[in-house]
Amino acid sequence: MAKAAIAPNAASQGASRTPTIPTVAGISSNTIPLQSNTCHLTEQIPKIQALALHLERKGKSKNTIRGITRDLTLLAQRADLNNPTDIELAIARYIKKNKRPATNNYKNKLCVSYNAYLKFKGIKWETPKYTKEDITIVPPTNPRIEMLIASARSTLSLKLDVSYQTGLRPIEIQGEKGLQVKNIHFDTHSITARITKGCNARPPMTIKEPLMARLQTYITKNNLKPDDLLFAGKEERYIQHFIRFKNALAKRLNDPTIKTIRLYDIRHAYATTKLLKIQNAETVRIIMGHKNLNTTQRYLHLLNTENGEWIVEGTTDKKRAEELLLNDFTYQLTTPDGTMLFRKPK
Repeated sequence: MAKAAIAPNAASQGASRTPTIPTVAGISSNTIPLQSNTCHLTEQIPKIQALALHLERKGKSKNTIRGITRDLTLLAQRADLNNPTDIELAIARYIKKNKRPATNNYKNKLCVSYNAYLKFKGIKWETPKYTKEDITIVPPTNPRIEMLIASARSTLSLKLDVSYQTGLRPIEIQGEKGLQVKNIHFDTHSITARITKGCNARPPMTIKEPLMARLQTYITKNNLKPDDLLFAGKEERYIQHFIRFKNALAKRLNDPTIKTIRLYDIRHAYATTKLLKIQNAETVRIIMGHKNLNTTQRYLHLLNTENGEWIVEGTTDKKRAEELLLNDFTYQLTTPDGTMLFRKPK
């Protein structure tokens, strides 16, 4: 199936019209197209565009609209969007580009996007239940991240250093919600993030003198004004540039593990460092801009791996806490829900 040019011309439609719907490659022969080509992607494009306009009117962010339309475009390749039974089976049998079955987490994401479409169309559907698969966060080490920064060229190296020292999401560094020049505070050696994803404002993040000097040189060289974006271009440009860079570096150094490092892993490394240093999950939640404390607490397992292997136990019972202390456990921190965390070497 040929790629479809879905989005209308922005110049003729106006800058605030239909968000671009991603074009997608054709279906491989081992993917199960339930409609057997009777329901073409091009025939379903207007349905997806109508939903995109509806979501825009309801105030959804461009990133949210982009994600939903991308998922629906993938599903529309496999079945009729107005047929929940076929879409349900398409999700259950979903094969990704790497020829592997989709994870339950990915299937749940497709269900969320499809639910948005069904709600818009007034179609009832009993959402499939896929058991969430816990993903263990294992961020790269600081020396490894510093190697990436040192190996990258000019602007990419600068962006990676900002990610490393602030823990900002890629979208908070580059893109329409990215950093502006006025978010760099040379008097206090700090950076403040613009608010994204409905998060609360975060405190300024201190950065080191060498990075501050690099930013000053970059701003001066590019003659940037206070309201200018620090890094021009869409957020995808930062992500794609990093992917090309890490793949080339992995080949040059003959180290395929470099390919496994994601841009978001640098943020994970920052969160882990802060949690180990501050020992307070709620404080780290505020610094990271997490809307939910559970997101921050996903990093608590990493207390197990600092300087060796540890046995970690949590309790809300004071008597049990006393028993743990008597058995050579060391108190670590108390989460906002009252859970006391203890650990001892294995």
